[in-house]
Order: sequence, then structure tokens, then C-alpha cells
Amino acid sequence: MATTPDPRISGRIGSQIDLNVTYYKSGIPTDPFAIRRISIYKSAVATENLIVQIPIVSVCDPNYPAPITREIDSGGNIKNGVFHMIWNVSCTDIQVPDIFFDVWEYMTVCPENAGSTGGSFSCSNSDIEQILDDETRWQRVCNEFWLYPDSIFADSGLENIRLGFEPLDIKFYQPEVRTLEIGIMPLPLYDFNYNKIAPIIPHLRGTISVYTENCELIIDHEPMKIGLRQGTYRSNPFVLQYALNTTRFLKGTYRYRVELLLPNGESRASPDFYLQVS
Repeated sequence: MATTPDPRISGRIGSQIDLNVTYYKSGIPTDPFAIRRISIYKSAVATENLIVQIPIVSVCDPNYPAPITREIDSGGNIKNGVFHMIWNVSCTDIQVPDIFFDVWEYMTVCPENAGSTGGSFSCSNSDIEQILDDETRWQRVCNEFWLYPDSIFADSGLENIRLGFEPLDIKFYQPEVRTLEIGIMPLPLYDFNYNKIAPIIPHLRGTISVYTENCELIIDHEPMKIGLRQGTYRSNPFVLQYALNTTRFLKGTYRYRVELLLPNGESRASPDFYLQVS
């Protein structure tokens, strides 16, 4: 049975992780000229920490950008600038938990002198592969992700899991599409069972429901994702994230509620929070 790859925030050894990247040019998602290689490092980007290098086929290859995959929108069109590298994480030789870095190496523009007669780019140029493999022409971007043990935990049921929720966003302005974040806080603060609670938080699945002030349902249990809190935090760095499209609302005040599904089959719901669309 096919399984959904883990997100960057909660990868596990022995599973697949989705190393997603979006390239931008002048703030607009745009494909780079050619992605050439992905290098994965443990703890820090240093030669001695290199785990694997994944070469990308030539831009002249009809299978480009294999083994990277593209994302398709609801209309069946390829999304510009959006790429996914599904990495099969080894069960051995990788010590976790730890932070990891994936360095994407790419060319932003068509290289000079890449044409068959020195003009525009052409795959018929006999020197094209040498030009594409010239690392002095490459640019690099460094991303991060986390890996955890693929452990099985035993729960005696003696201790209950308590979670608090902290809304971090209230005011939104049309026509923006902006991420709404809700902090997740294990309770009691600073005195919860860390070994039991902390490992499950990155793997939680959340949903959000949005209502009018008269409790008319607008958004019904749409999925959220786990992300990292910006800046300092009190007890836990993780937040629930949802891309709120303000064009789905009339201007006014709305109430919303988030829910989390726990591994033991229970769920936790937040109290009603409020947001404003202006």
C-alpha cells in the first residue's frame, strides 16, 4: 500500500520524506534553468557530514528533472517553480534524532556559449554536458529537515495527554493569502512528561473549521500542517499552520476551532478563537 511521504518537520528513518522546494524570481514562482544536484548533510553542511549526493538528469534529457517530481494543480497543470524530492531514508547508518540539510545546486539562467553556434541554448551542442557540469556556474540553496527514530512507543494509559492552543494571528486583509498559525503547548507548562509527549507532536494531524459569528459553517475540517514557530517560544517550537485565503470571506469577524488527532484515537479541540478579515 502506498504511503504518504513525511513532511520536512517529521521525517523518520526507514520511511520516505518529501524534500519540497519552491524557486522564486522577483517574488514569482519560477523554474530555474537546470537543477543539477541535491546533497544531504547531517548536523551541519560540512564535507565530513555528507550522507548522500543525488545527481539530477541533464536538462536535455526528456526525463528531466528526475528523480525530482513536479506538483500538479487542480487544473492538471505543472506548478511553476515547485519541486519535490522524495527521499527514501535508510534504516541504517543514520543516527537520529537530528537536524539535516538538503543543499540544492542549480543554474539560474541559460549558460553563455551553450548554443550550437554560440547563440541560444541548444542540446545539440557537443559541449553542452561539459557546460552543464561546470560547478562554477552553479548556485546553491540550503534547506533543513528533521529525522526521528521509527520507534514504537508503549502507553500504559496512566497519564493523559493535555495540550493547550495559542492563536498567533488575528487580523487579515483582503485579498491576501496568509498562513494562520496556532501554537501548540504541552500541559502543564514546563512539567509535562517530555519523553511521552514531545516525540508525537511533529507527527500530529490537525484540522481547522471556520464559522461566522452566528455559527454558520464556512470551512469544514480542512487539513493543517505542523510548522516551526518564528522567534522565541515558551515551551514548544511547533505550530499548526493553515493557508487562509481571505477571498473566501466577506469582511467581518469569524470564529474558528482547530482539532488534533492523537495516536491513541482520542482528539483534542481548541476553544473558539476569532479572526478578522478587513
